[in-house]
Amino acid sequence: MPDLALSVVVPTRGGATRLPVLLDALAAQQVDEPWEVLFVLDGDIDGSREVVETYADRVPLRIVERAGGDGVSAALSAGYQAARGEIVLRCDDDLTPRPGFLAAHLARHRARPADAPPLGVVSLTRDVFDDTPYASAYGRPANHRLIAQAYARPPEQRWLHWAACNSVPKAAYEAVGGFDPTMTYREDSELGLRLARSGVEIVIDPDLEIEHRGPAADAESRVARAFISGASIRAFRDRHSGALPEPAGGGAWRWLVMAVARSIGTAEDAARLGRGVDRALSRSPRLIQGKMVALAVEAAAEAGVRHGETEWIRSVT
Repeated sequence: MPDLALSVVVPTRGGATRLPVLLDALAAQQVDEPWEVLFVLDGDIDGSREVVETYADRVPLRIVERAGGDGVSAALSAGYQAARGEIVLRCDDDLTPRPGFLAAHLARHRARPADAPPLGVVSLTRDVFDDTPYASAYGRPANHRLIAQAYARPPEQRWLHWAACNSVPKAAYEAVGGFDPTMTYREDSELGLRLARSGVEIVIDPDLEIEHRGPAADAESRVARAFISGASIRAFRDRHSGALPEPAGGGAWRWLVMAVARSIGTAEDAARLGRGVDRALSRSPRLIQGKMVALAVEAAAEAGVRHGETEWIRSVT
């Protein structure tokens, strides 16, 4: 039997300035059963260990330290392997769980009938933005659309939103082989697909949304991330052909996306395009600002599918 009811796994690299907000939120949690937090230091490059250790008297924490730099999938794998809890909850280091959050996740699993299949509980991330032209034109509206789309998903597609914060019995995680360490991006939804195919019932609970403090802050970083995400689509399809929804085809918009995509060959090209969009936002009519960012994002994603590398490349963003 597991030693604890719940293990929270926090992968982090260069997170010294982000971690105190999360640590304060974890210190405010009240969980009636034994629990722990595992901070997986994926190479301590900025003194994150010292930051974490200052909370040792307020948070039931352990530290798993790695040489790091080989991707979040490998860091998560190390954390899940070390976890002693019956339920494992992933929580990225730029999230802020409100009081009662961990107890509510655990309660969803405890309410599960003994003869029911295992449960996977998804917390959608609600992005927090500074008040910028990018945030108004694209960042906030795009996040709102994503959240609405997630709640409308049919049950068989909920795995698409297995991402920065979710919980699942460790036994169910181990039964599907855990994270694929060769997936350097989109490792989360790839695991979600395998969990769903194994019989885990995935639910997306509106009461368990969580604040995300680390969304892309401008078009430059968002468009560069889109290129890398596009590359990960190719890696995903190599493993699970036909699982990802295909983009909507046809029409003038799709033609325009494909035309812009032909000018993008690298993540640096995508970032350059995003910088141009950032400069143009403040000088453009409000009605077209969101479309400008959306065009760059979708074109970069399409270019990433065609040209992007699938090794660990998040550092470019």
